[in-house]
Amino acid sequence: MASNVNQLELDLFGFGMTALHRIGLAGLWMTLRRFEDEGIQLPEGEWLLENQRIVLRWSESGPKRFLESLFEQAFRVDGNGLIWFSALGEPMQHPDAGVVLHEAVLGTFLQHGLTRKAEPKNKTTGCLAIEMDDNVYQYQYQKVYSYNHQKGVEELVNVAGKLKDGNVKGWNFPGGTVRHNAFGVTGLSEPPERMLPLLFAPVGAIYFRIRKYTSGRRPQFALVLPDIDDLPSYARVRWSLQRARLPELLVSGTAEAGWRVLALIEADGLLTRLRSPACRIVSFGTVPWVSQQKTRVEIFSVKMGVRQPLRTYRICRQYLPNRLVKAASGDTFWSVPVTPELVASNLALGRQWYNGFTQLMSDQETRNRIRYERRGLSKMVEEPLFSRQAEIIFVTACHEAWRRRLGQLGERSKRENASFQNLVRREYERWRTSLVRCKNAASLRETVMDLWSRSGSLSALRSDWKQVLPLFSDQEWRLARDLALLALASYAPQSRDEEAALDGTEEDTSLQEGASA
Repeated sequence: MASNVNQLELDLFGFGMTALHRIGLAGLWMTLRRFEDEGIQLPEGEWLLENQRIVLRWSESGPKRFLESLFEQAFRVDGNGLIWFSALGEPMQHPDAGVVLHEAVLGTFLQHGLTRKAEPKNKTTGCLAIEMDDNVYQYQYQKVYSYNHQKGVEELVNVAGKLKDGNVKGWNFPGGTVRHNAFGVTGLSEPPERMLPLLFAPVGAIYFRIRKYTSGRRPQFALVLPDIDDLPSYARVRWSLQRARLPELLVSGTAEAGWRVLALIEADGLLTRLRSPACRIVSFGTVPWVSQQKTRVEIFSVKMGVRQPLRTYRICRQYLPNRLVKAASGDTFWSVPVTPELVASNLALGRQWYNGFTQLMSDQETRNRIRYERRGLSKMVEEPLFSRQAEIIFVTACHEAWRRRLGQLGERSKRENASFQNLVRREYERWRTSLVRCKNAASLRETVMDLWSRSGSLSALRSDWKQVLPLFSDQEWRLARDLALLALASYAPQSRDEEAALDGTEEDTSLQEGASA
């Protein structure tokens, strides 16, 4: 803290500033800049905004009145019961982002009931109608009347009206709570120059709604914390993201939220404003052992060292977009594909984008959704996304083998007067199960060779068969298994009969899970 008792200096790279502190400092910078643009003045105080620093000054009477007014003006609630951060504008100016921010803040910073006054969760009355593609999506939410940040001055000023160290709590630093009350030594505290940014962290953070369908831990909200080295540049990025529509704010997992931020920044031409385009993403959701509250379930770091990973993610989302589905009942809900999160997490970890596809084809819930992603997957495998020619040859051979196998099943159905769809579905499930159950290189070689041998001479392997041999080694057989299952899931039908057999005739009603969330 500055030596002058009538001012407080907040430095972006000051001692002890974490990613969350810097995001909070950006939130404070954006708030004060909005005040300047709207001509709002705070009593008995003023401020100075710089690229990497904020200076607050107040009169001889002390900081209390100045800071009270700051929090009152910065943290509000609109007439619809939505959380309103002045820095980001009135929620209904951009209702899609406004309602996602509202829900995400309640699921992260303000998840505990004592941190806000709101209507009961089981009796929510908030509802926002969002028009998308000639359809209307009803977004239901819990109305809020007040929340802790509106009285944030109490964390900074003591009864004598002077600045004090603040005790870190879950609502200003998710997870930063006392772990062992019996000992009384595990609490955290911060000086004013770091406590004030923490109180504004919800303003600077970026939020996403997560729809993840795998069993076990299920994150529901993603908190994205981009790296910041310049406050005005980040402010322009954050204001730009506030205009995002609802499909852009729904992701299939934690890692995807980070790539989504980078993709949106690039689409707006703002990537060059961030000299270190990287993000930390923390997701919150329920776990089986603590279902009453939201817990930090995943943490990822996404950094764009080169453009290729971001390009891969953009292609994935181009072919596998979120879909607004109209159910037979007339209700609409968002169907979020499961593949993008697999791709995003692999890109974040420097792995092949299809690594772990076997897991998607093993879990019953995700593989049911994969069949609705077949068209997108078939387009993805045609793009130059594979790092080696051997991978392309392998997938092409599997597609050719499967196509010939379907032709054989078609002839059999005519010869035996059997249902072609039933034959195809049984064969598909047989090969899927056989591939998933492969536990070593030998079993994978046996399974794949069985499929290829049943299909006769494959043109994809006539001259290039040697290139695929390394994929069957002890070091790479798992990748080959992923590729084989990817090929099975991405096969492009050659006729309407094949398409009907592979896709089914009705939308899977299980996709409707979380429709009103």
